[in-house]
Amino acid sequence: MEEKKSRKRMIVVLIVCGVVLIAALLAGILLIRKGLARETYKQSISKAEEYVAAAQYANAIVEYETAIEAVPKEDDAYLGLADVYLTQGKVSQAKSTLEKALAFTDASTILDMLKGIEDGSLLVKYPGQDQDKQTLENTRPFGWNHAFIQRLEIFTYNDYSQEYGAWPDITKVSKGEVKVVHNNLSATMYYSDTPQDDGIVDDKKNRPDKSSMPEKIELDSLDIIFDNFAAPVTLDQLQQISSSKVEPVTTDERTYVQIKTGSVVIKIETDTSGTVQSVNAWNEVILTDANKNRSKGVLSGFVIDAITGDGVADAELEFVGQNDPSHKEKIESGNKGAFSVELDPDTYEVTIVANGYVVEKFEFEMKEDRNYSGEQFVISPELAAGSARIVLEWGAEPQDLDSYLIGESDNSGSVFVSYFNKVNEAAELDVDDTNGYGPETITLYDLEGVYRYTVVDYRLTYTLQEQGATVKVYLPGKAPEVITIASGAGVENIWEVFELDHGKLNILNRAGDESSLRERDK
Repeated sequence: MEEKKSRKRMIVVLIVCGVVLIAALLAGILLIRKGLARETYKQSISKAEEYVAAAQYANAIVEYETAIEAVPKEDDAYLGLADVYLTQGKVSQAKSTLEKALAFTDASTILDMLKGIEDGSLLVKYPGQDQDKQTLENTRPFGWNHAFIQRLEIFTYNDYSQEYGAWPDITKVSKGEVKVVHNNLSATMYYSDTPQDDGIVDDKKNRPDKSSMPEKIELDSLDIIFDNFAAPVTLDQLQQISSSKVEPVTTDERTYVQIKTGSVVIKIETDTSGTVQSVNAWNEVILTDANKNRSKGVLSGFVIDAITGDGVADAELEFVGQNDPSHKEKIESGNKGAFSVELDPDTYEVTIVANGYVVEKFEFEMKEDRNYSGEQFVISPELAAGSARIVLEWGAEPQDLDSYLIGESDNSGSVFVSYFNKVNEAAELDVDDTNGYGPETITLYDLEGVYRYTVVDYRLTYTLQEQGATVKVYLPGKAPEVITIASGAGVENIWEVFELDHGKLNILNRAGDESSLRERDK
């Protein structure tokens, strides 16, 4: 009997020892993992800070995100990531990062930074500005960015995801309401169910339905919705572009004005006289027709003059499907060069003919269940004898690309044309675009010489290779030569595109450096 009890006690002791041993092993594993996570955190923070110092912001973002994943309860990585976004002018992404941090930590530093963004004390800064473009003469007058307005009027959640990033940050505000920040659009978009439609937001997935449209948007910067915005902007300037009367409204929170174009209404904070004092002023965009007409298969856009950047009215556009030739449409551009056409899904050859312009051909893919708005087809006026034209186009990002033409003319000597030296005897910068998409155009009047053409990302975002750009070169008697950034070229902020030697085109298509702009400081 005593022997049985002794065996039972021994078994119990062994079980207890085993449990203790397992617990110790698990604790040890957890400590090791915690130590490894902490080490990863420290290393990633250190690398991120090095990348920030070198202005390599894309790499810094990756390292900060790695640090957050390793140790989500620490505030340094969130603060660093938010600061990088602010440096890039991406206020919405910065706010979203800090709001996510609040789910893991209530650190006062996070709350202080959020407050600084919201009250404007943390001003958006842009790196690498050796000369302030706002002090330079604008080629085009202040007005609406009509391409972006077109997007606002018809784009759905699916369209925004395709255009500006398929994996946005989504925050639930309340039942039936979410706010969305797409990586490549510096704005916060609000989607909410209405009494008439409770399917705007999918409450099970906490995201908008793909065919839903935001009814309210907050812009990080007003230069997204306006062309050539340079504060201060007066009440008279706002009235000139608004389709309704503009006057200051004062509330307990702020003074603001309300201006309108089409179905888009925007409220902007001003001083008491109705003057907008900052490009980062508080704003609220209301889309009055959102979710009323969820049309599909619509392409809206503009035919644009490569020299002036203005719309070309009465241009004839012919669309012919390459997969199904029966998919045909022919339309004309209207006021300000605007057009809109319903198309079946297909890849189209687009031929554009306009009086006094080179006949141009483009390719456009119309995908199923997609709307496309604000698309630009840039066409060039006919060339004078002995001249050439260079047209730069790109997407929403990087926001500001610049053209540099540097060389030597046999007839007039040194040639250097850029945004801060627009006119030379041999060449001229016709239009300098600072709000994305382009066109940015240089006309060369003297082919007797050797010239090099380079593209520079003005804000040094290190995204030029990733985002891409297109250069179209027009030479006498030849079809336009289209050049895109070569895969694997390793372009960071400077892209050497081509050399032109007495009218002969030599495509370089490679990464450049400061030596590519040796005339820059002269």
